[in-house]
This record gives sequence, structure tokens and C-alpha cells, in this order.
Amino acid sequence: MSQLENKVALILGGAGNVGEGIVRAFLKAGAIVAVPSRKVEKLEELRTYLGELAQGDRFIPIVGEIGQIDSAESIHDQLLKQFGRLDAVVASLGGWWFGNRPLTEVSIAEWQQYLDSNLTSHFIAARTFLPILQERKGASYTLIGGAAAEVPIPNVSPVSISAAGQLMLAQVLMQENKGSTIRINEVIVHSWVATRSSKERSQPTWITADDIGEFTAWLASDAASMVNSSLLRLYEKPAT
Repeated sequence: MSQLENKVALILGGAGNVGEGIVRAFLKAGAIVAVPSRKVEKLEELRTYLGELAQGDRFIPIVGEIGQIDSAESIHDQLLKQFGRLDAVVASLGGWWFGNRPLTEVSIAEWQQYLDSNLTSHFIAARTFLPILQERKGASYTLIGGAAAEVPIPNVSPVSISAAGQLMLAQVLMQENKGSTIRINEVIVHSWVATRSSKERSQPTWITADDIGEFTAWLASDAASMVNSSLLRLYEKPAT
């Protein structure tokens, strides 16, 4: 039996560059995988990329936007109606900022955009889906974060500050859910990530999207039942 056989997993950000590696790993591990995206074409692109893994009824694309409360609750209702349960959530939300300007030159619009996409989206996700997981023994909730949460990087303040907020959000959730049956962890990636879109410039030492996927799939499995309320850091691979 595969490590996630018939578990229902929701991969938030699963149609993104890192997220598609997570979706692949969960499907390979035997999970039923729901992936929301506000763009139908992104879901179809993901289906094509997944190939045979997306055949059958274990890949569940859902049109919806996790950054909007009404849409997130609609996704919540659809999952409960279709499966009656949820066993795992991975929140791989937000993106990088390429503005390369000091904080004092960041526009209000840019600031709000990244707070919404990189932090508020995590708040909405936790608020919406943690209550379902609390009903399942052994359920897991995993947040994906980056080194910018812990290392001050100049000229990327919208990413760094929202990432630090996400990290604190994760730690608050861990404290608030101590003693419950749900395991909450954050994976902090201290590496550039090799994805399909970065293939031409990727280095052999970079962590891949599939590496992150395999690690988070293991975290969601019963084999990782001892891992809870942890900040787990993934670093670049050693040079060969």
C-alpha cells in the first residue's frame, strides 16, 4: 500500500511552480489530490504535465481563489460534499517580488498585493480548512515558507516581511492546536528551487520542486506521526 493511499489532500498553490512538484508526489503516494486555482488554463496545464498521474478520479481540479473568503469556503463545501473529510493540507502560497527597490520606494499597491497573496492567503486557508482537519485523527497541515522569513534580504521587503508574518502565523497555529489530533509543521526552504520554469538557469545544488513534494508527502503520512509543531529547514544539496 502506498504511504498516502486514499487520503484526501488539498494542495493550495498546487498549480504553481513549486506546487506542481507537491501534487506529483502526493499522487505518486496514492492520495486523492484536490488543487484549486482561479485560472482554468493553469489547471489544464497541470493536468497535461501530470500525464498518467492525472488520469482517473484521484486528481481533483477546482476553479476557485484561496485568497477570497467566499471562494475558499466554496472549496471547503465542495470537498466536504464530495468526500466528507480532509486528511492533509499543504499551503504553498505566494510568490517572489522582483521589484529590487528599498522599502521606502515600495508602492502601497505593491505592499498590499504581497500582503494579500503571501500572508492573508495563509490566514484564510488556515481559518477555512483547519476546522475540517481537526475532525481527523492523524491529519496534517503543512505550510511552505522561504529563507526570507528568517534572513533579512535587502530590496525584497514585500516578500521578507510577509514571509516573517507567515512564519509567526504557523507558530501561533502550532501553539493553539497543541493537544489536538492535527499535526502542524512549516517547511522553510533555504535554497533556490529548481522548477520547470527555471530549468535553464538551475544549478545541481538547488532543491527541486519534486524534492519538496516528496518531503511534504512523507510529512503527511503516518510514517511522520512523530513530527509535529516543527520548523523544518531544507538546504541546498552538497556540491559534487
